[in-house]
Amino acid sequence: IFLATNALRNVSKIIPACLPTPNPSSPNFASRFRADIVQLVETSNIHKHSDTCYKYWNANRGDKKTCRMRMPRKLVSNSTIDPATGNICMRRSDPWINNFNEYLITACRSNMDIKFIWSGSDAKALVYYITDYVTKTSLSFHDTFSLVQKSITSLQSLRNQTNNESAIEKSRKLVLRCYNMLASQQELSGVQVASYLMNWDDHYTTHRFQGLFLIQTERFLQTQLNETCAQQKLETAAQSE
Repeated sequence: IFLATNALRNVSKIIPACLPTPNPSSPNFASRFRADIVQLVETSNIHKHSDTCYKYWNANRGDKKTCRMRMPRKLVSNSTIDPATGNICMRRSDPWINNFNEYLITACRSNMDIKFIWSGSDAKALVYYITDYVTKTSLSFHDTFSLVQKSITSLQSLRNQTNNESAIEKSRKLVLRCYNMLASQQELSGVQVASYLMNWDDHYTTHRFQGLFLIQTERFLQTQLNETCAQQKLETAAQSE
């Protein structure tokens, strides 16, 4: 009994997300499954305000301080479907719990805020959100300008110490320093880093395309044009004689 009590205490101290998913073939699976879901939701899926909630809030602009996660949410007594718009409004008994699917949350064992995608506009918004989430936009103009200015200032301080380099070497170092400064501040998403490390493609196509070397093609066309022009000049000169 003592060992069993200690085992239960140790299990209770473990974070529910680190516990294994209940085995469907085990006895009393339904009750264990329900208890597991309750533990996961209570520890991982209840919203708590943080600085991220007010990421875009600016008191100087007179913005209203509201949570961008839309918490707390309105309570709904019964699930309904609007016949006119087809909008599905799910029952909500707690204003602070994020939407979840019991099977997904017990399998993934992490927090979630799931939503049923039922319309084309929602599907487009989802694609945009995922694309925007996994890719990072380039630096803004003012950030780029300030970083370049910082690189130039740093390089000028070094020039005061050693001024024996040629103009070409100074230009090379300036470009290299600006590039390193911009590259070090460029944000990369986890998906981009993982794709690079796994040597995955950055694009996918339904067909296999043949590479076209534009520079060589342009040179060939320019050579043919020059030869044609020279031949025409010779013919014109021969006719004039």
